[in-house]
Amino acid sequence: MKLKLSATMFMVSSVLLAGCMSTYEPIKVMPSNGERGVPADYAKFASILGASKLQISTPNAKEGSKNEVATDSNFTGVMDANFYVDKGSEALVFKMQGYKLRNELRILENFKTDNPDKIYKLSADLMLIDPMNAIKNSDPERDEMTFLQVHNKGTHDDGKHGAGYIPHPLVRIVWEGERRGIHNHYWAIVKNNAVNCSKEFGNREKPICKKAYTRYDLGEHDPVNPVHFDITVGDQRLIIDFNGDNVVDHKLDYWKHMRSYFKAGVYNQFEKGQSEAHFYNLQYSVEETKF
Repeated sequence: MKLKLSATMFMVSSVLLAGCMSTYEPIKVMPSNGERGVPADYAKFASILGASKLQISTPNAKEGSKNEVATDSNFTGVMDANFYVDKGSEALVFKMQGYKLRNELRILENFKTDNPDKIYKLSADLMLIDPMNAIKNSDPERDEMTFLQVHNKGTHDDGKHGAGYIPHPLVRIVWEGERRGIHNHYWAIVKNNAVNCSKEFGNREKPICKKAYTRYDLGEHDPVNPVHFDITVGDQRLIIDFNGDNVVDHKLDYWKHMRSYFKAGVYNQFEKGQSEAHFYNLQYSVEETKF
């Protein structure tokens, strides 16, 4: 039986989503010592690794290229100079050098953002290491790095990207060197439609693609203390918490036909430098909801 969602039910849904949203507690960071450990040997990362595969580029390789590692979520022994746990701080470290190259965990589960009975959540405590230095030799127009995403697999899986795939994430959590005269800040960038705005598709100059993103300024990069994110998706809503404060509460009725997934790590949108992100905690969860 199909039920109508009344205003009262929507309010209850909002409360439930908000109640599941934030688990923020400031953390204490132990000093980094640069010694490398195997991520799979650390129990606190077992859950996220067990739900993911690694998409990692060869540093300074061809733009957009990547390798698939641990496609069965078996990370036993997986470690290199760009993907490891720092033995001093016990942070999961992601590094990458080269434009449009990445080092990211891809959560394997694809989900629908309109599911009224489940919410999907990615939580992270992380610190970017000296990002201004990373971009110092890049073109000023290329001064951005992405470290958390909600991407799309299209409308259904066809074994590749997925039929209906568009090359634009629903959400990117980024750091930018400068935007609108604001320097060294974190931003949440939300795609506000499901239109393919790529140049090849022919929509780039249309009005709907000129205003395809909503940007939220989250504040200045802190070089000493980790920042905390909760990204929650479900029941046609996107909720983002930053350091315990709600910064985004966005309706997703336009995205309901898409199959989505989370990513975490580093994706470089700058040249001639190396990104570095330390994740002190990284958790993926699926929670049941009831109206």
